[in-house]
Amino acid sequence: MRRILVLATIGVLSLTPAALADDWVMTITVDNQYDIYFGTPTTTTFHAGGDNNWFTVETWNAYGRAPTDYLYVVTASDHAVAQGFLGHFVNVTTGQSISTGDQVWEVFPAGAYLSQIDPAWPNPWPYMLQPTQTQVDAAIAYATANNLWIAPSTLPGWTNASHPGPWTHNLPGIPGNAQWIWHDAGTYTGSGYPAPFGGWNHDEFLIFRVPGIVPEPAAALLLGLGTLLIRRRG
Repeated sequence: MRRILVLATIGVLSLTPAALADDWVMTITVDNQYDIYFGTPTTTTFHAGGDNNWFTVETWNAYGRAPTDYLYVVTASDHAVAQGFLGHFVNVTTGQSISTGDQVWEVFPAGAYLSQIDPAWPNPWPYMLQPTQTQVDAAIAYATANNLWIAPSTLPGWTNASHPGPWTHNLPGIPGNAQWIWHDAGTYTGSGYPAPFGGWNHDEFLIFRVPGIVPEPAAALLLGLGTLLIRRRG
């Protein structure tokens, strides 16, 4: 029993944040601009990259992220013609792959709560204005405290491989069945592309996120075994 306890304890101690650190490769495009962050359910802790050229697709790497980290994508548009978010996110450490359109995504339409978050902020949120990390953190904390995260909006047929929008089809590094996503504020009266992808202020700025991942089953089992043996030992 003592030997098992020692081995289990060694295993538990080996599951440090460094041992569990995850590496990500992220391929993304947003009309019009975005920033990628990692962090907790209430704040960001790491900025992974960003861009404001909707014509291009970017690939970003993030190394050594905790498996419990939340992935955040913060967006703003020009409120004109069209808008949307398309991406593919791969945790190369665990092999997990996430595309836009997967049900794990949530969104917070910060533009609908600007005065509640901070009365000093411009309201409505100006077009083409990307929020600072401090503003993002304030919005995330407010959304989490008030349970305001909701599912993003999609449209049938609006995928990387086939969509009526103005963007290039089959963008490299993103699966063909990945869906364009956005938030539909329910106020769109414009012409051209349908909501939520027709150019409009759909309660921007928007914060999309994927919740953090629980430890892998083997790691969780080992942690539980170590705890059980320690209690029995005591």
